[in-house]
Amino acid sequence: MMKIYFDTDPATGALRFHHEAILGPRQIPTWKSEAERAAGKRPVMIDNPDCRIPAGATEITAERFAELMAAQQDGAALVVSGGKPIAIPTVASAFERRAARRRRRDQLLAASDWTQLPDSPLSESEKADWAEYRAALRDLDMYGDDWPLAPDGEEEE
Repeated sequence: MMKIYFDTDPATGALRFHHEAILGPRQIPTWKSEAERAAGKRPVMIDNPDCRIPAGATEITAERFAELMAAQQDGAALVVSGGKPIAIPTVASAFERRAARRRRRDQLLAASDWTQLPDSPLSESEKADWAEYRAALRDLDMYGDDWPLAPDGEEEE
C-alpha cells in the first residue's frame, strides 16, 4: 500500500501532500543475495535514493487524506495546526455566495433545457411544470437560501 505524506512549503507555508505512487516509496526492499531472495527470505528495507518525498514530511492515513480532500472540495482551507493537517471552514463573502448560487442556478437551467424542446418525451402538462420550475429558477432570489422544487421531485440544498 502506497503511503501519503504532508509538509509545509518552506517559502510560502502552504500545506503540501506527497504520494509514494508519484514520488517513489521512501524505502525499498533488498536482499543480501539472490539465494536469500530465491529462498523466500524476508528483505531488508533500505532508504530509496530515488524517492523525491521531502525528508521532513510526515505520514498520514489514506482515510485522513480523503477527509481533507472532501473538506477542501466543500470550500474549507487546509492548514497545519499542532503538527497535523486540519480543515478550516472558510466564510464566503456575500458576493462569493451570490456568484456560487448563480452558477448553480445556471447549471440547473442548462440541465433542464431538454424539457422545453419540441421533441421532448414529456407530456404537455409535464412541460408546463418544467417551464414553471425554470421560471422560478430565473426569478430566484440570489441572496436567499430557498430553491424551487424540480418537477421530478429532486430538491436543491
